[in-house]
Amino acid sequence: MRFLPLLIWLYALFLAQPIYASEQACISCHQSQVQDWQQSDHFHAMEPATTATVLGNFDNQTLNYQNQQARFYTENKTLMITMPNLQGKLTNYPVLYTFGYQPLQQYMFDMGQGKIQLFPFAWDSRTKEQGGQRWFVLHPDQKQHDLFHWSQMGQNWNHMCADCHSTDFKKQFDLKTNSFKSTFSEMNVSCKACHGDTKQHLSWAHGDTQIKDKGLAVNINKKTPLFVRQADGSMKSAEPIQSSEQVPVCATCHSRRAQLGDRKEPHAFLTQFQPSLITPELYHVDGQVWDEDYVWGSFQQSKMFEAGVTCSNCHNPHSGKLKLPGNQTCTQCHTSEVFNTPTHHGHKVDTAGSQCVDCHMPATTFMQVDARRDHSFRVPRPDLTLKTKAPNACNSCHEDKTPQWAVKNIKQWHPNSKFIGSEHFSLAFHAADNRLPNSSAMLTKIAQNKDFPDIIRASALSRLANTPDNNAVVAIVRAVKENEPLKRQAAIEAAMPYDIWQRWRMLNSLLDDSHRYIRSEAARALAAILVEPSGKLNNADTKRLTNALNEYKQSQVYQAERGFSHTNLGNLALELNKPEQAKAHYLTAIEVENIFIPSYVNLADLYRTQGDEKSTQDILQQGLKINAEAADLHYALAMSYVRSQNKSAALTHLQEAATLANDNASYSYTYALLLQDIGQMDRSLAALQHAFKITPNNPDISYSLAQAYLAKKQYDLALRYAKNLALLVPGNQQIQQFIQQIQTMQSLNR
Repeated sequence: MRFLPLLIWLYALFLAQPIYASEQACISCHQSQVQDWQQSDHFHAMEPATTATVLGNFDNQTLNYQNQQARFYTENKTLMITMPNLQGKLTNYPVLYTFGYQPLQQYMFDMGQGKIQLFPFAWDSRTKEQGGQRWFVLHPDQKQHDLFHWSQMGQNWNHMCADCHSTDFKKQFDLKTNSFKSTFSEMNVSCKACHGDTKQHLSWAHGDTQIKDKGLAVNINKKTPLFVRQADGSMKSAEPIQSSEQVPVCATCHSRRAQLGDRKEPHAFLTQFQPSLITPELYHVDGQVWDEDYVWGSFQQSKMFEAGVTCSNCHNPHSGKLKLPGNQTCTQCHTSEVFNTPTHHGHKVDTAGSQCVDCHMPATTFMQVDARRDHSFRVPRPDLTLKTKAPNACNSCHEDKTPQWAVKNIKQWHPNSKFIGSEHFSLAFHAADNRLPNSSAMLTKIAQNKDFPDIIRASALSRLANTPDNNAVVAIVRAVKENEPLKRQAAIEAAMPYDIWQRWRMLNSLLDDSHRYIRSEAARALAAILVEPSGKLNNADTKRLTNALNEYKQSQVYQAERGFSHTNLGNLALELNKPEQAKAHYLTAIEVENIFIPSYVNLADLYRTQGDEKSTQDILQQGLKINAEAADLHYALAMSYVRSQNKSAALTHLQEAATLANDNASYSYTYALLLQDIGQMDRSLAALQHAFKITPNNPDISYSLAQAYLAKKQYDLALRYAKNLALLVPGNQQIQQFIQQIQTMQSLNR
């Protein structure tokens, strides 16, 4: 009874804000935390669309969209958006939910069959002075066949968003009806989402002395309150480092990862998700954010993470906001006298460049207005820009200056810098990504060097898949035995180029790994051994492999609303010599998500192996009706026409493939070879030069260019490309003889 007046006061205070049943139990003891939470992005992650929760202007506003007028208005107290449907007809859609609230707010509607989609518009909730308070089109260039078109799965709440924007989400997709029956216990990110089931905690709060650790399943507090600078400049924890699951709990949402099933508890990051490594598709070569990577992958690279810093050292865990303003966030550990001065940062106080985040946490803007800061806390390295073309914070602000200028200035401020000019993992990553000589040795060195963060060592190991050799084998074998799941994950990818029995020897112990995603990925890598004619596993190993392979299949079935899951299952069936099953999976992929291009390409390849070029061409043409701009379809169709001796049709589609995928050296190279085959030498040479520009380290391209210029009797150019070939393939006697041949002909024609 003593809590009743307090609860009445709190309910009056929060009258406009929905509080769910589980939060009501928290209010009586955790008033300030609930107040903070109600100001957070977590609280506003998703709400019913009402005049109280919607920030956008629905007072009969209009916006140009697809050569028509989208309209935002209210009808009978229901918020409405009018926009063209898939047939281009203006259609009225009730707004169902809000999604987020700063710096933009999105809105959702029911598309039928339980599919909740995001509208293609967003409200810029920044101030007018910041350019906000306006409607805008999120992805203005998206076409209906693009993943992030409003009708596709890239904008589907059930698949893309709900797990992190609601609590206790259950996806519940039914493949037979192609529909969702998704549920959640709370519409936003509630207390339970991070703290887990509160029943034990409430029992402890009511005096159950048998309950330990306050009834909380895991500790998600800070590991240490702060760090203190030592005389030698190093940082030391003010108190002993405590064990904490805080970072993994946050990572379940604040990371780039694949989900294996509905989450069961908030702290099981590496058992319910498969994290992404530092790959060229997601990160710059030096580990800086490129795509939407959601903090964890960056933070894992940082010295702060290694030292024991957790999210709540800087952020209020309930409001999500910084605990201290500006540079004070950093100077709570990094002393102001040393770091918050022009002597350190080289800029006037209170100007751009004087804030710690300007140099150490550069921002990348997503969704047009959402600037997100890189959490790797790296030192700016313009010297690496010169070697790898990775961006740097200096030239991101000083766009009119060169990296050389930035290096010069940093050296003036810090003449004894231990960073500028020092070795960096990006040099190895750049060498590997560009297939430069000696990249394998460089990657192996990083993969086995414990001075690097685990995620960097794992990412180096995964790149060894492109350079299989003895160094790579040693690194893989050692990684499999390590107690670091990211390294074991990467070892699977690195082992893929090797024959199946060698792969088995390296990876089979991972079938018993404690992490589900490692077991299942190892099983997928080893699946072909089940039909290997050169030998047979014993019953115990067959059972181990089959059990883990079933887990792999289950994780694909969980994503059954996506074309990639069925395509993955089709690829597996094909590897197990089950072509009819593979065909069925590919066809299901096309039915479920007809924009997923690999399903068409893989099915076409299956028809090819069966000698059925007509079906090959038919399925590829079917895909081109969905997406005429799919370079992969044009390329596959061109190859089918080549096999059918229809070089004219092949040339048309190869030209399309090379044009649409202008940065694909393989397509340009193949196009050049076909042009050469039909006698169009000048066009062939132009295509070869374009391919070389994209990938100057491909030996085949250099050889073809040398041969082409030799045929044209342009010996200087022929010699240039032949010598480049010798650099790419050192010690090759035939290449040396080729160079001598060109030099001889050059001498005779002078």
